[in-house]
Amino acid sequence: MIQIKYKKILIPLFSVIIIIVIWQCTAVFNVFLIIPSPIEVVKAFIEILLIGDNFNYYLLDHLLASLFRVLIGLFYAMVTAIPMGILVGLSKELDWFFTPIIEILRPIPPIAWIPFALAFFGFGIISQSFIIFIGAFFPIFSNTINGIRNVSPIYIEVAKTLGADRFDILLRVILPSSLPDILVGIRVALGVGWMCVIASELVGLRIPLGLGYLIQYSAQFGNFDLTFAIMLATGFVGLGITYGLKGLEKYLFRWRKSNGKD
Repeated sequence: MIQIKYKKILIPLFSVIIIIVIWQCTAVFNVFLIIPSPIEVVKAFIEILLIGDNFNYYLLDHLLASLFRVLIGLFYAMVTAIPMGILVGLSKELDWFFTPIIEILRPIPPIAWIPFALAFFGFGIISQSFIIFIGAFFPIFSNTINGIRNVSPIYIEVAKTLGADRFDILLRVILPSSLPDILVGIRVALGVGWMCVIASELVGLRIPLGLGYLIQYSAQFGNFDLTFAIMLATGFVGLGITYGLKGLEKYLFRWRKSNGKD
């Protein structure tokens, strides 16, 4: 067990070191002229973190602005996708009604909705939230349906035997049993929303605030040190969100592991 634990740490660390070495060699030998070295990227990261940009915004300001936009879009996705998913999961008729619509809209990349969002909502937080909403809706909706349908019929029959009505079964049996799947959908949606907000900030901002804007602004003026720094920071934030939610899932639903469901 101890060897496996160390391998889980050392192997990813080794892969990161290899990438950094290749990156440094590429920069030193000017294989691609626009690629900065890791040291230059770290310097740019420290500068934007401590000194700020030309508009007196710091990295934390840009990060919080992007996170705020993601949370708005995710909130609207949750309050629409979860109730709809519950209804569709419980009703075959609603499933037949919504399935063609969902299957037509789901393959459309959220970024493809950017022109539509800008035309209807203009440049600003509403259009960005709409793009994030589109990206986050489908994972939550699909996982909610799967969670509802994966509830064991035995639980429902036992609840009926104990005298529970339909509302009690929904509230005390179906929803608690489906929560793990719903949370997985939220985690996936948050990852998709994080990608969507960066893309939407590249084109749909009124104010110079957000990680996507910072990537575009720095690249536009040839400051690729900062561009790479923000791209990496964006990736690490996404990684932190994913692992944080996975840890929350394991903590909240550790009973599934004890029941042999993991």
